[in-house]
Formats: sequence, structure tokens, C-alpha cells
Amino acid sequence: MLNPIRHLVPSLFLRRLLLLMLICLAALGMVGAQTYRLAVTQVDRHRRQAESAMVQRLLIPTIRGSITDRHGRVLAQDRPTYDIGVDYSLITERWAYTRARRRAYKSSKERWSELDFDSRERLIAIHQQPFDEQVQKLWDTLCELGGIERAELNERKNTITRKVQAIASDVWVRQLEEIRRRRGEEGEELELNEVANPISEEFAAHALLTNVDDRVVAQVKRLIADAQSRADEIKQGTAQGPNELEPWLRVTVMRSRQREYPLETLRPTVDRSTFPGPLRVDMTGEVPTTGVAMHLIGQMRDVWEEDAKQRPFRRPTPADATAIDLSGYLPGDRCGAWGLERAAEDWLRGSRGQLEEMLDTGDHHRNEPTPGKNLRLSIDVMLQARVQAAMDPQLGLMRVQPWYYHDAPSDPAVPQIGEALNGAVVVMDVPTGQVLAAVSMPSMSLSRLRDKSGELWNDRINQPYLNRTVAMPYQPGSTVKPLVLSAAITEHKLGHDDAITCNGFLEPGKPDRYRCWIYKQSLGTRSHGPLQGPEAIARSCNIFFFTLGRRLGGNGIVDWYDRWGMGRSTGCGLEEEVGGDLPRLTSFSDDARNASSSGISVADATQMGIGQGPVQWTPMQAATAYAALARGGYWKSPTLFADPDAVGHKQVERDLALDPKGVEQALQGLYEGINANYGTGHQVRVASGQSEPTFNIPGLKIMGKSGTAEAVPLRLVPEEEFRTTRRTRVTSEDPIVRKGDHAWMIILVQPEGQPRARYVVAVVVEYGGTGGAVAGPVANQVLHAMRAEGYL
Repeated sequence: MLNPIRHLVPSLFLRRLLLLMLICLAALGMVGAQTYRLAVTQVDRHRRQAESAMVQRLLIPTIRGSITDRHGRVLAQDRPTYDIGVDYSLITERWAYTRARRRAYKSSKERWSELDFDSRERLIAIHQQPFDEQVQKLWDTLCELGGIERAELNERKNTITRKVQAIASDVWVRQLEEIRRRRGEEGEELELNEVANPISEEFAAHALLTNVDDRVVAQVKRLIADAQSRADEIKQGTAQGPNELEPWLRVTVMRSRQREYPLETLRPTVDRSTFPGPLRVDMTGEVPTTGVAMHLIGQMRDVWEEDAKQRPFRRPTPADATAIDLSGYLPGDRCGAWGLERAAEDWLRGSRGQLEEMLDTGDHHRNEPTPGKNLRLSIDVMLQARVQAAMDPQLGLMRVQPWYYHDAPSDPAVPQIGEALNGAVVVMDVPTGQVLAAVSMPSMSLSRLRDKSGELWNDRINQPYLNRTVAMPYQPGSTVKPLVLSAAITEHKLGHDDAITCNGFLEPGKPDRYRCWIYKQSLGTRSHGPLQGPEAIARSCNIFFFTLGRRLGGNGIVDWYDRWGMGRSTGCGLEEEVGGDLPRLTSFSDDARNASSSGISVADATQMGIGQGPVQWTPMQAATAYAALARGGYWKSPTLFADPDAVGHKQVERDLALDPKGVEQALQGLYEGINANYGTGHQVRVASGQSEPTFNIPGLKIMGKSGTAEAVPLRLVPEEEFRTTRRTRVTSEDPIVRKGDHAWMIILVQPEGQPRARYVVAVVVEYGGTGGAVAGPVANQVLHAMRAEGYL
């Protein structure tokens, strides 16, 4: 059968012509399809790309918002400053090599291709020496201008190099993974060096001198101008010889902003004539205090990869475009590291501006930057400083004194006489829930973070970086007894006039368990006898509150602790805040409030009645609970902001629906605890047979409760094992490095002429010993600080 094409087109020439025409038509079809795709289906994208190529954009930096205290005193602010930046090629010494290689090539151009690698390198080394000398002179000048040693400059260069190399490695790995993902399993295998292209940081200037003054800026600008002038003269032929200032052409004066904390160091006065007898000195003097409010305010750091992912500067859109978020993060940006700098990052950050120039018309369009919003805190920085100064171990209150113990401790894990103690203080305004001061000891300072950061972060015992007011939960001990009493009366587990008899121990015939503190101290010779609620609080009778713990039952007592705010964040505004330890229940129904249905043992419920067992709270939670009691049972979350609504910080409020008689008895017990002779917070025994009032500030109604809480011993992985294995999980086999009792004092303060308590002060001293003897004098000094600042 004849081929149909041959039959229709018998001529070989015509068949070839037809084939050529078909090929041309196919090519034209492909061109037409591509033209249609570009001109119709992708016209918007290509228009955007073309328009983008005609636009030059320059970002305008913004200003981070300031942080002030309640009286408007600046705690953190951005200050315009200058940095001296040097090109990365100079920092890595690549510039000198590149210039020498170019010079070597020119000098041996005819035979360059004939030279082997080693010969070329020897020739380059000869030409590199003068360039190296130029760079060394540059480093010497920068050291002189910056007032730093050469070793410090070299460390800064090394830090920049490590940082850029880490960024480059991360970019290359992600590019490699993306290419492999697109190619799939059958794609050609790639090596890392195939995607190891230079990144932008390798062509940028990096700051070697930061926060320099105008004198240094002027000298650097003069050197740069001299280098440029010399380069122009050589280019024009009016000067001969090398440009010895050539490296200065790769130096830049960079505008920047320095975050400064002007009140981080203060010198408040402390009246030591109001201290306990052995520490009393008839003088008032300044106490240099560093790191004031630093745990609260926080600090800045470089952005991390996760920051950039959460808030990228560039984000792809479904329309195959790129959206720009001018408030998003770019490499080299800074953000809050912790504290309120971190918690209020979105509020403080602001948004960059942008200057657009149309290259074809020369038109300019400027979007001004949006500065960050200012943040006013409820904190009084001078009160904060006075409290911190009073807690300085050098003054003695936060250092183990002989009267802290009946007998000097023989166990080395118990803080020894003369050893500094750690702790925290929270001062809160009862009506508003505003925090006036929140001090964590030991403190940390900017200078220590800068110069001794390794020492600070590696101190696993004292943990100075920890904000103990919100991030360290403690056993509350007897400080919970007023809360337990009011809850038991509300739940009808105790009548208004009921009494409970203390025989020294809870269970008949078992004097070796569930004992009262007075029974243990007297070696079984004393007990409290029958007590009603207020006196039971004032005397801090364990038997009374063991009994209430059992009556409330497991679910009941956990339910009430939960209502008081234990085991959950208070929502004060800090991300570092923790909830503490409290068993979680699946149901808080009335018919389930007993030990058997809760999964909480009778022993746990009994111990929780006196603030021991599986219950912990932070000083912030403690102050919040006592403030609720002072309001008659109305709980309000605390705040660190002077105007919470203005910053979008919602304070949570709830009515605990307490029996008013229960509240009255709890407050009466707190009053007797400080003012009655039998109150555990009434006086401090400073020597054998010598006691003095815990509080010596007149004109105030003070109600309060001391607490001596048996603390969980602090165990740590042995130092050598920690360094080699980095194991952090502690076991019962690890050594105990701290043990003893936490000392508490929580007081409500009612100034003259006011109908109810206005302030609450919560004090805890870690492993300090007896609450009244150790934490009580600290609370007393807080009151003196408040009076000095006009609150009392």
C-alpha cells in the first residue's frame, strides 16, 4: 500500500518543503503559547517584577519605645549613636590576599599560566606584605580610637567571623535540603559545596567599635576622606606610589541605636538604725545598687531564626508575589530577650519606614517609620532600689546570722553563718493589683552580663539570672493558714465559734507523726490546747490546720488552692512566670470533695493544710492571694503596667464568694500574729533571752503571717559529670547542695485613716530558717523603704 503522503504529494521536494513548514508552524506555535502565557496568564507577575526593577528602596530605621516607671522615670530607651563598621573582607584578611593576587598576576601576567599553585602562592605572599602592613595599621588605629586592647579587637573579629559562617552554613544547608526536596529521591545527588555561594553578610560591613562618641566619628571620617582623596589623586595621575590608607575605604561610620538603661545603677539610702540589734548602726548611708529592676525590664538580644520565622520581613503570597512586613525581622535586628522587653516586644518594637525612588522618573515616595509605643510600668524604681539595697548581703539581713538558728548547723548543705542568702520580695497595691516593687536576689547587672556572663549562667546553685518573684515556686508553709481557715468556714467544715484542741500531735497514740511545732520544740512537754480560728493563725498551730486539711479533703483543699491562684500563672505580664506545684483534678464538683475520689491521699490533704506536701507558690502568687483576702475574697490578677487597659493587658477578676465571717477571722488572726505577744510574727529573738519587735515603724496597722516551710532539698548533677555529659535531670543519687527551711513573711499594711489594708508585702528567703526571725526583719525594712518613698 502506498504511503498516503507520497500519494498526495508525489514530489520529494514538495514533501520536504511541507515538513519544513510543519516544523516552522510548530515552533511558531510554541512561541505563540509562550507569548500568550507571558502576556496574559503571567502579565501581572512580570509587570510587578518590571516595576520592582525600576524602584530603588531604602529602609528607614524606627525607634523602639521607651519603658518608664509609674512616675515617668526612664528605665529603658533608645539612644542614637554611631558604630564603626569594617568590611568582612578586611575582618577575614581576605582583602589583603585578593589585592596581592591581583598585583602578582599583573607582575607575571605572561608566565602566570605556566606557574604551579605553590609558585603562585609564594609570589602572592611577596606582594601581600605591604597590604598586610596597611591592615595592621588600621587595626592599631581602631584600637587606639576605641580604647581597647588588640586581643579584644581580635575576639570581636573572631565573633563576627563565627557568626557569619554560622549564618552561611545554615543558609546553604536549607538551600541544599530545598533542592533535594524538589528533585525527589531520583534526582541527582548534590554536595554542600555546590550550593555554597557567598551570602550578603560576606559583602557587608560589621561593627567593630560600637557606641562611639563624636570625637571618634570625626577622626574616622577624616581618615576615610583622606583615603578617598589619595585614591582620586592616584587615579588622576597627580600622585604616585601606593595608597597606604586604602583599607580605610572599606571602613564605614554606621548610624545605630543603643538601648540604654539609665537607672540600672542607683545609690539609694538605707537607715540602718532600724535594723535588728546585732546589725543596728546609728547611721543612714548610700548603698551602691546595680541591676535595679533588671529581672523585670529584661534586655535585648540578636534575633534568632525562630523569631524571623514567626515575624518574617518578606512573606510569599498566594498571588506569587512577596509581601513586605516593615516591622518584620531582618538579620542583625534586635529584640527583647526576657522580661518586659520580651513580653511587650510587639508594643515596643515599632515599624520601619521606606524611601522609594523611581529610577526612570526620579520621583521619591517616603513612608515615615512608626516608632514603638512607650510603656509605663506600675513599678516605682526608687522603691525597687531601696528594697534591693536593704537586701544587699553586705548589710546583713540576707546573710546567715547567729540568731537564725538555735544551734549552728553542722550539715554543710545548710547555709552556714555568714553565708549570703537568696530570696525575693513583692510589694503590691491591694485595690488595683498593681505591683510597686518586685525584687529578686541575687541580682544581675549589665556589666556582669557583659564581662562575666559565663560565671553568671553557670551558677547552678544561686541562679542569679532567675526572677524569683515569678519563676521560682516555694513551699508556702504556714503562710497558707489564713486561706485554709477562710475556705473551711466557707465550706462549713468549721463553725464560726468552733474550736479545735491541740494536744501536740494529731492522731491519738501516735506522738511521732503530725506533730505541732510547739510540741517538737518543747520535746513533748507543751501544746496549744483548744483554739479558735484567729488564735490558731496567730500561734500557727499545726494540729488545727492538719484537722482542717482533712475536713476539706483532697479535692476540697486542691479546689480552694486553685481558686486562690496556686498552680497557675497569675498573668502579671512576664513570660517567665511559672504556676508552681498543685495536683490537678478532673472535677471540682461538690459531691467529689473527699480524699478517696480525688486521688490525693489523706496524708497529702493533711500536709497541705499547713502548706506542705504537693503545694508550691511564687511570691507573686502569695501576694495576689493575700490581696484577695484583704479585699474580702475578691481575686484580681496582678499587673506590672500602670494602665493595663492601655497596653491590652486584661486583668482577670473573680469573686471567691468567701463567708464574710471567715474573712474576718482570718484577718483578725493576721493582726494577732503580728501584734499579740503570742503571735509568731510579733518579735525576733536576736540573742539568748533578748527579743525585740519584728516591726518598728509607727503609725501603721500591720497584719501578717510568718512561715517556716520545710523545703525540698536542692540536688545537682556533680560539676564534672555536668561538664562532660551535660546531664541536667537530677536523680535521688545526686548530692544535696542546699537544704533547710524557706523563711516567709507576708504582711498586709493599713495606713492610718484608711478603712482596710492598702498594701501587701510578700518576702521569702531561700533556705533561710525561721520565717519570723529571717524574713520578718526584711519585711520591716520594706516598710521603711515605702515610708521613705511616701507610700506610708
